[in-house]
Amino acid sequence: MDTRQKYVKLKQYNAIIIFPCHIEHSKFKNLEPITAGFCYIQENKVTCFGNSISLDLESEPEDDSKEATKQLFGYNAMLNLI
Repeated sequence: MDTRQKYVKLKQYNAIIIFPCHIEHSKFKNLEPITAGFCYIQENKVTCFGNSISLDLESEPEDDSKEATKQLFGYNAMLNLI
């Protein structure tokens, strides 16, 4: 089973939204995303990668993974990535 998800990182608040792969990245265009791609959510870790063709945006794997991990699992989990 593929556990891959999609995500966008928003300009406002530096927030990351994670959503299922059947939803297009472009649905979030009005929220002004600055990066986008795919991610895997594992135990206390989010791994971001790839890009969005529909938004023409790349991911920033290291920064996006840290922010998504902090958002979902807390600051200490994010520190474990460093």
